This record gives sequence, structure tokens and C-alpha cells, in this order.
Amino acid sequence: MVKPRPQIDQIAMYSPGKPVEELKREKGLTKIVKMASNENPFGYSPLAAEAIRTEMKEVPLYPEVTSPLLAEKLANKLAVSSDQVVFGNGSDEIIRLLTRTYINEGDEVVMAGVTFPRYKTNVIIEGGVPIEVEMEEGGVHDLEKMAEALNEKTKMVFVCNPNNPTGTIVHKERLKAFIEKVPSHVMLVMDEAYYEYADSPQYLETIPLLNQYKNMVILRTFSKVYGLAALRIGYGLMAAEMVNDLHKVKEPFNINRLAQAAASASLDDDEFLYESIRLNKEGRELLTNQFEAMNLSYFPTQTNFIMVDTGYPAKEVYEYLLNLGVIIRPGHLMGYPTMIRVTIGEQKDNQYFMDCLEAYLKEQQKDEKGVLKR
Repeated sequence: MVKPRPQIDQIAMYSPGKPVEELKREKGLTKIVKMASNENPFGYSPLAAEAIRTEMKEVPLYPEVTSPLLAEKLANKLAVSSDQVVFGNGSDEIIRLLTRTYINEGDEVVMAGVTFPRYKTNVIIEGGVPIEVEMEEGGVHDLEKMAEALNEKTKMVFVCNPNNPTGTIVHKERLKAFIEKVPSHVMLVMDEAYYEYADSPQYLETIPLLNQYKNMVILRTFSKVYGLAALRIGYGLMAAEMVNDLHKVKEPFNINRLAQAAASASLDDDEFLYESIRLNKEGRELLTNQFEAMNLSYFPTQTNFIMVDTGYPAKEVYEYLLNLGVIIRPGHLMGYPTMIRVTIGEQKDNQYFMDCLEAYLKEQQKDEKGVLKR
């Protein structure tokens, strides 16, 4: 039998949130509330829908290789040069392109201990060595220890800000100090997939630093707030020389025509963008207010999801909620055995989730005689 490369034995298949269709079949349920995959529950721009319908007539034709019109439009919106933009089949493809292009056997890559798992996976595939730095209390990157982990073997460092799965950010002054400590020969990858949701005054705007730090890469996506997750389109901002390097290794037609058209139209719809952000903030406030009323601790989030500590085994909470048709992500898979991660949804779904979680907690707090344990 043909053997895979030894690196493949060190990784596991990516585990997405449970599909709605699968849960319906398994449990015989009709009402399903999916709050596991950080998708936009408010849909996507009607301008994007119209652009997709128009572009359908071009489906028999291959798309342009580098999405030049979209690159120019996005560059103008972000005040960068179009030759600093590269598109991927989701921003996770750009992560793969970066490791494929720059990581040699034995190169070290520094990252937080609990963060987006595709960093580690892609580093291992290329024969690199992931250096995972323990999180600070509160689910925040420990930038000081990450800086200490940098050495002559380091080729790349990832900072997910806001961080997935904890939802936290690193404060701007600490991040500025960290950026200054990263040597010019080490690539600094700032993953900002949830950038649009971040409204804290302590969040650092990195684009103004892009030309100053030639080793910096910024990753963002149309999958989250723009609601184009199924079309798979993300982008990276970086030095033009890096863009040229990535174009050499990426698949020629990695961004399909429908995705390019929808992304371009989405950039014209600020009304949809801001309404999605507003509704997400409303949902975040509802959930956090109720968590506080129930004396449940949670990580302060700057995203469209939140991690909350139920005080009970995450796997048990996950299974209980599944039986009620609520799909969340259990924290034991992410290093937090009693926490769960829940995507902020429409208010009716947020409330249904809270009602189900409260029912679980009440069951756990009763002893055999029906007396509250605490």
C-alpha cells in the first residue's frame, strides 16, 4: 500500500461544525439552530445576489487568474496598491500558500497555543515545526512569550486578531511593541478574518503599517461579515514581491467567477455591512447580559461568536444542545474543557440557545430529590 508523507500522520482532518442536514437525519428534528461555524446569520448583500445572477452567463468560461478588477477595487477601498493584494479560496488557502512558498524543512513557526488550527496543520505539512505558546488567562495571545520564542530558526509567526476560537484581541500598544520585535527576516502574519466586527478602541489598525513593515502579511475574508462563506474568497495584503511569489504556487483559477462578482458587489453595499455589524452587536449584548445574569464567565469577544464557561463538561453540554437542535462548538476540542463556543445569531435563535442552555444548567443543579445543588 502506498504510504503518505510522514507529516500526514501528525495531523487530523479538519472538523467543521455539524451540518444541519446530518443532524436532521440523526435526530429526526425539524427545527435546527446552527451556531457553530461563525457564519453570517443575516445572509449576504442583495447586490451580491444580483451580481451572481448576472455572472451566471459566464460560467462556461474560466475566470481571470489574479482577479485584477476586484484587486483594484479592493485596493482603492483599503488605500493600498493593487499589486499588494492576493486572493485565495478563503483566507485559509492563503495560509497554505504562505507555508508552501516560504517554509523549509525544520523552519520554526510561532503561534498561540489556542488559535486557528490551520496554521499548525499547514506548517506540519511543509515539514516545519510549530511552536505553540501558551495563552494568557482570559484567552489572549501572550505576545511577550511569543517574542521570546523567536530565534534564528523562526521563519514565520501568526497572530490571529481577533482570535479564533477565543474571540479576544491583543491591545494595540502591546501589539505595536510585538511588531517592532519581530525581525525583518521573519514573516509576521496578522490574521484578521473577523476584523469588521472589532469595535474596541484598543484594536490596532494594521494596514497603515503595511509599507513600514515589509515582512507583514494581513489576512481578511469575505466569508464572515459579508456572508459569502460558500463561495470561498479571502484575501491577503502584503508586499508586492510576496504577492508575486504566491502567484507562482497558487492554482491558476482558484477564485471562481461567481465569487469574484459577489465580492466586488459586496464592496458596494455598506448598508448591508453596517447592518450586519449592528445586529451582531445586539446579539452579543443579549448573550453577554444573560451570561452575567446566570453568573457564567465568558471571554470578551470582538467577533461574531463568544466562548462561555458553563462549568460542566463541554462534550456533555454539546450533546444536550444537539438533542434540542442547537449546534455549537464544544471547547474541549480547543483546550477549554468546560467552555463552549457559540456563533451569535438572529435574536430568536440567540434566545432559543439561552433557553436550552438554562434548561441544561437547571437539570445539572438538581440532585435526586430535586433540590438545587448550588
